[in-house]
Amino acid sequence: MKILHICALGVTAQTLLLPQVDYLLARGLEVEIACSVDEGTKELREKGYIVHSIQIDRRIDPITNFKSILQLTKLIRQQQYDLVHVHTPIAAVLGRVAAKLAGVKRIVYTSHGLPFHDRSSPREYFLYSNIEKFCSSISDLIISQNHEDIATAKRLGIAPQKLKYLGNGVDLDRFNRHRLDERQQSQLRRSLNIPNSTELIIGTVGRLTRKKGMGYLIEAAARLIPQFPNLQITIVGGELNTDPEPFYDELVARITELGIANHVIFTGERKDIPELLGLMDIFTLPTFTHEGLPRSIVEAMAMSLPVVATDIRGCREIVQHERTGFVVPPEDSNSLAEALAKLLANAELRKAYGEAGRSRIEAEYDEKMVFERLAKFYQDLGIVIPH
Repeated sequence: MKILHICALGVTAQTLLLPQVDYLLARGLEVEIACSVDEGTKELREKGYIVHSIQIDRRIDPITNFKSILQLTKLIRQQQYDLVHVHTPIAAVLGRVAAKLAGVKRIVYTSHGLPFHDRSSPREYFLYSNIEKFCSSISDLIISQNHEDIATAKRLGIAPQKLKYLGNGVDLDRFNRHRLDERQQSQLRRSLNIPNSTELIIGTVGRLTRKKGMGYLIEAAARLIPQFPNLQITIVGGELNTDPEPFYDELVARITELGIANHVIFTGERKDIPELLGLMDIFTLPTFTHEGLPRSIVEAMAMSLPVVATDIRGCREIVQHERTGFVVPPEDSNSLAEALAKLLANAELRKAYGEAGRSRIEAEYDEKMVFERLAKFYQDLGIVIPH
């Protein structure tokens, strides 16, 4: 049977969807992807995946959004998909409308974090919650990465009978500290020009956007360095040219202004995430909005790292305060610095929280569990999975 996954960007398909796509392909289903053209789509095609180029903007624009719906509807009708599975806020709306217009019998939506939350403005909350209510009426299944969104959707009457928990997971074999090679880790450290004097590394992984809170991390680092003069901050990730609010230049300017440029390393986009996490002593994600259940935190915990995260949806579900790390108020560099300082000063605490995090991931966030849930959801909708 034939499945189409729709998302805004090729890099999103690479980072968020590919493990599921690979699993479904291995089970004998035909799986294709529709998204905007970027470096991710090129790489996916080079690896043999079928990717259809459909321009999908990540903002509300009636003209471009309408064009996307028309193109998606045409594609879906031509290819006769048995199920259309949509992801990411704008693409999920446009994809569901197109699938409905094309007469698709099964429409599935994965919420990687509802587009409204407890930190949204009243206007945003009203607008996006009502859009979700409408789209739920043309969805056959709505699956969420976290439990909090399910509770919110039920409270608002967003198709409670269609809601299911999917979760998020990682490859526990790949993200395993015991698989690291000490010599290769030393070579990686040298390749990143991490000084020999560096004693402790705080790291983060994610796109360089304002909302990921890296500005607060930099301010926290400036407070920590006088106490921990050999501290290094490693930021893994890059800035997309399609990001609506470019942030890299502003972040670099702030680092220079604070006089901590020698303590900060930008790696850019990387594929060797387990190895980079292996260099870190502490992981932090100071994001302050629009999270579902951050994969970067799941990966860091799988690598036995203690985590400092913010008290927002998704983050507070995965990180257990004072057990696997600390949960601090968002947009608060002082609280972030205090939590990081506790871990920097206590190696035993770092080890204990890291081990507890790994145990939590093994018990609840193994990607095999996610794949099995997804396969069951598809089968319940009448998708025959050959093997």
